[in-house]
Amino acid sequence: MAKDKKYNSLKLKLSNWFVAKNINNDEHNVKTCSLEKASLVGITFAATTPKDIDIIKKINSELTLKGIKTSVLGYIPEKKPNDFYLSEKTFNFFYDKELDWLLRPNSESALEFQSTEFDILIDFGSISYYPMQILLSKSKARFKVGQFLENSPFDLMINHKDSHNLKYYFDQVVHYLSKFN
Repeated sequence: MAKDKKYNSLKLKLSNWFVAKNINNDEHNVKTCSLEKASLVGITFAATTPKDIDIIKKINSELTLKGIKTSVLGYIPEKKPNDFYLSEKTFNFFYDKELDWLLRPNSESALEFQSTEFDILIDFGSISYYPMQILLSKSKARFKVGQFLENSPFDLMINHKDSHNLKYYFDQVVHYLSKFN
């Protein structure tokens, strides 16, 4: 992945070796769920611009208006994030200083998110960052949705060309999740 270049290559190799041994995808019992029947939805995204946060806020509001409880976790791929991100109190965030030496998220909010059994977890492109690959792979969510990617932890993958258009991607997620009973 292109975003992996920001991480130390030795750390990435060590982390891949250690983490791969601890992720057992056989334990993941997939339970499909439509958005209409979901009571708890997890949302992950990479907070790279203030615009990303605004779009995720709107998507979160749409889900809340449907009576769905949500939990949102943003990854800020920086060592010292801009105060703008941290002033957002609606979502939880973690950033590079909150990674252990194997590049695994170790903030309280990230670990709590990872252990939550969401009905549906929707990733908005954060999988392209290595720490999020780990978090999403180890997530206890029953049904994981994300963008198409080989060897991904997702149960439903949506392939769309414009990976920067989060609203269009969300519309596609809603469309496909409405097909489940």
